[in-house]
Amino acid sequence: MKAGSMWQLLMGMKKCGLKNDALMDTFYDLVGECYQASHDYAVFVFHDRYDVPLKAADHERLWESEEMYEYIICAICPVTGDYEPGRPECGFLFPAFEDRSEDQNYVDIFQADPERPHDELRKLLGV
Repeated sequence: MKAGSMWQLLMGMKKCGLKNDALMDTFYDLVGECYQASHDYAVFVFHDRYDVPLKAADHERLWESEEMYEYIICAICPVTGDYEPGRPECGFLFPAFEDRSEDQNYVDIFQADPERPHDELRKLLGV
């Protein structure tokens, strides 16, 4: 969480809703330096908000909300000759969603093939 860390970059990307080109360029450069692939790939980053519904004591969903979960999702996908993306090889969700709320201390990582994970993603994220 220190200055100049990946955490700070991800928080900045989330805060601006991915609308800061300098932050996005920095992120894409870091991914390009770190990610190892024998094929062309694309990096997709999405930003969204989820209105976390309340649950009653009987676990029924109430349509009211007390919290908004704001997050970014990154997916790294192989591309074909026509630059059509394939299924994601790996990616992450930041911040992690834990106990119906965001946890800024964690990131959820996706690996399509757990037998051959992309450990460079863990290194990039500092986990």
